[in-house]
Amino acid sequence: MNKCKHCKVLMDENLHKCPLCHRAVGDKKLSSENPWYPSYDMEKTSPSRGFLFNLILFLSIAIISTCLLINLLTDARHLWFLYVAGPVLYLLLLINNTILSKTHAGMKILLQVLGISGILFMIDFLSGYYRWSVNVVIPFLVIAGTFLITIIICTKKMLWNEYVGYVFVMIFLGFMPILLYFIGVSNSIWASCVSALYALLTTVGMILFSDKKFKNEFLRRFHF
Repeated sequence: MNKCKHCKVLMDENLHKCPLCHRAVGDKKLSSENPWYPSYDMEKTSPSRGFLFNLILFLSIAIISTCLLINLLTDARHLWFLYVAGPVLYLLLLINNTILSKTHAGMKILLQVLGISGILFMIDFLSGYYRWSVNVVIPFLVIAGTFLITIIICTKKMLWNEYVGYVFVMIFLGFMPILLYFIGVSNSIWASCVSALYALLTTVGMILFSDKKFKNEFLRRFHF
């Protein structure tokens, strides 16, 4: 059997052109005796990324555990080691799930929004809980994440369907500050209203300006 060197498809020996790309096949033939299980080269994965992540993880654990030990031996009533643990864990998330990761850009943005929101809330809570994180910073952080995903969708319209799930999650997060206000977590409503309004306008804009396939998928996920 012949094999197209461009498409890697198998075809009859009598064919001189690939039925898929219509290019000349040439004389390259399979060396495998069984055409259903052709031989192929296994990709060699570099261990450098795994080693780098393990090294960063080890250093993170070492830093946090060392600070915890010093904290417990000096002043156990004030858990200051959490101020170190939060940024270290965020850096671990940043390096592994954003810089070194090959995951979807929408997932990277979502993880960054959740990670930064978590660390800011923890710092706010440990420093006296003045609620600056939930009152102002987190709502505008969600707006920034939603805006960034919207920009990607508008510039790469062929990828609209790949981002519909992430847009759905970010819109849901946009209404969360309102919920936090009504349950008493935050005590300022103006930034929460701005976040909810932006989420609503994003929803309307996606429905009005997206293509039919994206619109149907978007409406299906909202159960309209």
